[in-house]
Amino acid sequence: MDELRDPSTLREEPGVEYTEARTTDSADAFEYYAEIEGLVAVGVTNDDGAVLLMDSPHGRRLPYGHVPGGADWLDRAGEIATTLTGVDAAAAEVLRVSAVTHELRSDPDRTATSYDAVVGTEPVAGEPVADDPTFGEWSDLDLAWFDEVPDDAYHAHGDAVDDIEYFLA
Repeated sequence: MDELRDPSTLREEPGVEYTEARTTDSADAFEYYAEIEGLVAVGVTNDDGAVLLMDSPHGRRLPYGHVPGGADWLDRAGEIATTLTGVDAAAAEVLRVSAVTHELRSDPDRTATSYDAVVGTEPVAGEPVADDPTFGEWSDLDLAWFDEVPDDAYHAHGDAVDDIEYFLA
């Protein structure tokens, strides 16, 4: 796949887990998701089978960032991976897409759809971490390489651990 501008086109794609969900959001959350295409989680692996994880406020998870309107999802995943590792880490495959319909809590007739996608990159050599691995809303990131799901993974959010497991042998 050379580009991905509309994740809904992967609904019937073999090898891509496609789900749909509906949430009821506060005004702030609704406006955030209404202004972006969605979020892309990036599975950067290395030649030894380890995966790069970030420490979020809730626990370790795949690094992720927003995808602006009209952007190519694969380019965005590669950009995030390269920013975090400091080496070229091109997107290689889409493993999961979730279409999320957001309903505004104060006005249930008002909805917006965003997507969550999990994209893997080509493996990188070693365990690279960029000198300044910050991007978008993330600053002062704590990144580390793992060859198994860590005890401090974001277990309260089932998809976060499942997403890590996509990339571990």
